[in-house]
Amino acid sequence: MEKQISFSEMDYRFKRKRTQKELFLEKMARVVPLGFWCDIIRPFYYENGNGRQPVKLEIMLKMYLVSNWYNLSDEQTEDMLCENLAVRNYVGVTADAPDATTLCKFRLMLIKHGLAEKIFTEQTKQFKEQGIILKEGTIVDATIIDAPMSKKNKDKSLPEGSAKTFKHVPRTGIKAHIGIDKKSGVIHSVVITPANVFDVTVASELLHGEEKEVYGDAGYVGMEKREDVCEKLHDGTGELEYITKHSHRRKHYYVLKKKPVVFHVCQKKSKITQDTKPLEQTKSRIRSKVEHIFCRLKHIFKYRKTKYRTAHKNKQHLFMLFTLVNMSKLT
Repeated sequence: MEKQISFSEMDYRFKRKRTQKELFLEKMARVVPLGFWCDIIRPFYYENGNGRQPVKLEIMLKMYLVSNWYNLSDEQTEDMLCENLAVRNYVGVTADAPDATTLCKFRLMLIKHGLAEKIFTEQTKQFKEQGIILKEGTIVDATIIDAPMSKKNKDKSLPEGSAKTFKHVPRTGIKAHIGIDKKSGVIHSVVITPANVFDVTVASELLHGEEKEVYGDAGYVGMEKREDVCEKLHDGTGELEYITKHSHRRKHYYVLKKKPVVFHVCQKKSKITQDTKPLEQTKSRIRSKVEHIFCRLKHIFKYRKTKYRTAHKNKQHLFMLFTLVNMSKLT
């Protein structure tokens, strides 16, 4: 028997214009593998008992996704669910919508068990099995997420996991390092560090080891000489050789005898000449795919500042956001 619709729902069905929010939620409903993600969360979710029955896992997960897509607090998500019919239809609730406290407990449960990172890892494995991630080339980059500079706490310290750095202007926050597939632009690796960590120091953690090409900006100059990167990329066809460059300054670095990987790292602006400018522009055009990821994160999902004071919470939040960025790229 079909549910009887209300007068407001009937009026909503026959309206002429469809809003951007409604179209976006419909696309996400088609793309997001909700059943697969629920299977990952279900072993940690509340079990049915003799007392009050828990809200359906699918409803709570959809409500949590809405809060991430629109960068809302738990209270703001509850308000949107009450006042926006498009969001209510997506989440699948009628009169008894979950409140902010229920969403807060669900979010803390995901953070406690590290389920956002697990969803990202399992979803990346699916992309590899489906051939979306081709493993031929990787583009690496990093972006700074600002954190509150307030020290009004017991220890008079900055938020956990954040640090001060200088990029054009003094900034305080964390840094999100990502590696994306050159062909599809899908994120396959994420590393979260304090903002004062140099990009090149975590380059090896962003590679899966089967690349033929690696692209990066000027922050990754010298990446091909680092021991950890060479060990990650050499496929057994070549050996690591320790080189000493004789000059007025002795420089020690590692190289591959047979280089199976080609590095395309942009040079610093001070070293670009008229002869090398066309090559540098070609590198920049290819590696610009990674900037589209940060555009979605900061301008579409509006995540420009950290929301929590602990490093683990911010890390799990970013893993979920990057998972949703991947799903939005498939629409």
